[in-house]
Amino acid sequence: MFCAGFQETDLPQALSPTDTAPPNPLAQIEDALDSLLTKLLAEWQRERKRRLASGTPPQFRVISAADLVAMPIKSDQEIWREIIIERPITGALEFAIHEIGEVLFERGGVELMQDVLERVASRHSKSYGASVSAVDHLWDDVGGEWRC
Repeated sequence: MFCAGFQETDLPQALSPTDTAPPNPLAQIEDALDSLLTKLLAEWQRERKRRLASGTPPQFRVISAADLVAMPIKSDQEIWREIIIERPITGALEFAIHEIGEVLFERGGVELMQDVLERVASRHSKSYGASVSAVDHLWDDVGGEWRC
């Protein structure tokens, strides 16, 4: 027993001296995006099924012009915090996907973002459209330039 239910063999192994290929950071980012996106789409589906089973209609927020003017301007951090508090699982997944977009933009701009999105979405042909749509929404205005 290594620690509270974990075996020493459960830990990732370091590269041996004979392993020459270092990990590919872009491939790791793509794998992370794929995993997060797959979980997000499944969670959205579960939320939809729960809502339909409960008979609760979708919630829409109507904001008057007067209310809009009176609202304080919030930072991105404050907005994400509210989203995560309101919907912890989906909010956290959405935030993580958004942050991957920020990292990709910093590394290679919109072109890299598009290339990565295309490769990741293409891994799942049945959910290609849903994947691209979700990421497009979550990457909206990343770097002030993202437009899918």
